[in-house]
Amino acid sequence: MYFGFCLLVLIPLISALLPVKNNEDAVIHFFEHKYEELKALVGDLESKLESTEGMNIEYADRLTSAEKLIKELSDSHDDHKRAFTDSQVAFYAKLSGSLHGLSAHQTIKFDEIVTNTSASLYDTATGIFTAPVSGMYVISWTANVNYKQAQATELTVNDVVKASAYADTAQGGDGDYGSASQTVVLQVNKGEKVLVRTGTDGNGDVHGADYSTFSAFLLFPHA
Repeated sequence: MYFGFCLLVLIPLISALLPVKNNEDAVIHFFEHKYEELKALVGDLESKLESTEGMNIEYADRLTSAEKLIKELSDSHDDHKRAFTDSQVAFYAKLSGSLHGLSAHQTIKFDEIVTNTSASLYDTATGIFTAPVSGMYVISWTANVNYKQAQATELTVNDVVKASAYADTAQGGDGDYGSASQTVVLQVNKGEKVLVRTGTDGNGDVHGADYSTFSAFLLFPHA
């Protein structure tokens, strides 16, 4: 009788607990499934992160290489630009008025600049051309004299005579003008001074009015 009563009590309880137990199993199974999904997702994200880090390193290396190449190209461009600028050396000056009473070895100051690629090349105040770079230069000058006169001129580089010219109309008739010109190719080093001066022979007069000129240009530079 007592046993039967217990069964009557326990059977409903067991029946009531079975759904709870089943629900707990379902919940556990659900979370276990979600855990595996999250675990797989985390693994996938970690793999992608490692791949991304590798790509970032690769991109960083490429960027560094590109920046290095840009700097090299920029430096090369600056070097070529500097070399091109240094090679642009030319001037042309003329004597606007006549000079009289010049002594021997007196610098002829060609006072009117026609061409001057740099203000520091030829100085009208001194009559001196200063070489901005070392190289081979083509240098020309012309000295003109009035009739019945004569004058020797010299081209010097750092006070060393490199060439001479002599204009002479002493034997000419009235109204005759004479010119003497020279063109030379010389090695001139950076900073050396080039000028035209009178020689030891002559009357000390040089006719201007654009007939007497002085010019030079860089043929090619070198160290």
